[in-house]
Amino acid sequence: MHFKFFFRNILLFMAITFSFMCHAKTLEDTAKIDKVSDFFMSQVLSGEVSAAFALISAYLGIDAAAFEERGKKAEISVSQLNNNLGKPLSYALLDQQSVGDHFYKITYLLKYESAALVWELNYYQPLDGWKLVDINFNTDINSLFK
Repeated sequence: MHFKFFFRNILLFMAITFSFMCHAKTLEDTAKIDKVSDFFMSQVLSGEVSAAFALISAYLGIDAAAFEERGKKAEISVSQLNNNLGKPLSYALLDQQSVGDHFYKITYLLKYESAALVWELNYYQPLDGWKLVDINFNTDINSLFK
């Protein structure tokens, strides 16, 4: 009985996930991902965090409502940082990593006078075309050292 319930829930979850992924625009290659991600970071640098999240959401491969909520939280966090640290000075591309033709991650550093934020943008390619699946930012500078 539990197996049928579990299996049914897994199928429902997969159907919902794939329906969201099917409606997103895709990015044709990693060069296009780099351009879109760089534009995203330029908007974050200029303080247009909501606009950055809104524009990049066209390439979402995940639930739009959850992503929108994450964008709102990011805007609040960046606003608080700007109030405490001043406006960001610049951003720098730190790393580009891929796992075959399946996953692609770009890591940026958003630099302030006395601190920095690490931004990671993750993409997934189910078949042809890349979709955004996650944007994360943190202050864990130690994770950058290998």
